[in-house]
Amino acid sequence: MRCSGACTKPTRPSSSASTRPSRWPDRWPRRCKLRVELMDLAVIALSARPLAASAARAGFAALSLDLFADLDTCANAARCVRVHKKNGFSFDGDDLIQALANLSPPGLPVVLGGGFEDDTPLMTRIAERNPILGNMAETVRVLKDPLALAALCGHLGIAFPPVTLDAPDGALAEAPLLEKKIGGAGGSHIRRRAPEETGPPAPGHYLQREVSGTAYSLLILSNGKEALPVGASWQWSHSDSTHPFRYGGAVGPVPLPAKHAAAILAGALRIATVCGLVGLISVDVLVEADRWWLVEINPRIGASIDIFDVDPMPPLLALHLAACGGKLPKALPQPKGATAAGILYAERDVMIPAGAWPNHVCDRTAAGTIIPAGAPICTVKRTASDMSAAVAQVRDGLAEMRNHLGLPQSQQVASSEA
Repeated sequence: MRCSGACTKPTRPSSSASTRPSRWPDRWPRRCKLRVELMDLAVIALSARPLAASAARAGFAALSLDLFADLDTCANAARCVRVHKKNGFSFDGDDLIQALANLSPPGLPVVLGGGFEDDTPLMTRIAERNPILGNMAETVRVLKDPLALAALCGHLGIAFPPVTLDAPDGALAEAPLLEKKIGGAGGSHIRRRAPEETGPPAPGHYLQREVSGTAYSLLILSNGKEALPVGASWQWSHSDSTHPFRYGGAVGPVPLPAKHAAAILAGALRIATVCGLVGLISVDVLVEADRWWLVEINPRIGASIDIFDVDPMPPLLALHLAACGGKLPKALPQPKGATAAGILYAERDVMIPAGAWPNHVCDRTAAGTIIPAGAPICTVKRTASDMSAAVAQVRDGLAEMRNHLGLPQSQQVASSEA
């Protein structure tokens, strides 16, 4: 692990009774091996920046553990640590556990973001010492099991594209297929199968019939018995020759297509309550003119926190913690206008130059850092009067960053007409 420079002077943001879950004591006994300091919780994700920002907005002092320790992540955290990675963009589990043991007291609550869907044993290791405020490892494992998810959707009468772990046969053998990693996230793991590929998927992967449609994600807040929608977002991909379905960004809130909105909402809320999910979760769907498909459930805080954690919405991390304690608000305010966030990827190795980052850019890497080809460089985030304007501003912001970094221009954001 590597501690960022921001760790040397930890601070504790002010906290109010309205945002701290009532079941927490007013003061935790907190001691770490490097120094004594006050911390309310730890946030852990491949990129913990959105979680750290929401924690700061809620007045929580957070220990942040992720793969990047970006400048803006550290600015919002009481302590900020970069964890070693392995196999591309996965946690080195031993290093993460060591960092958590060195920097947090036993019992310090933990909130997890993306990065554990394909490593639920690591979630179990974390929970042995630090309670997870969110869905447990077994819940994540089941919902990321394609056969289990298919069975759940079948039981609830929700359309889900057919899947198999074996060589396709019957109607599936004649259909266009996608090969996906079990527990994969971010879309980089998805590829189209060529028609001549007739064998089983690679170990740890599954095959799914490819369906068309516009991609939406519904953010849900659930306390295990009841659930309510936070908002829907429209998502786009940023594809290249080897990653045709890589996540590119999102904009929200947006209305779901009127013909299917009620059914999509009812299905998402039903899944949350039937599965006893807690906190913030997201349900991803593809919508065609005459039907819709559920394609994924993310039983943790996802990327759309970036676009919904804005005024007048209460801090989403505070809502998540309260929901994990059984509390739901009667209703949630809707942001005015729309917020979009788009990711800039490196098409070649890029060295970050010296100089200030624009205010609308997040995930700010320190000058001199080399971003390897294929990795995310930063996120451009803009708020505007409506969806189209927000997407257009993100498109312009991405173009400006590409020009600033000497990258060739490309169309990273598709039309916002969903």
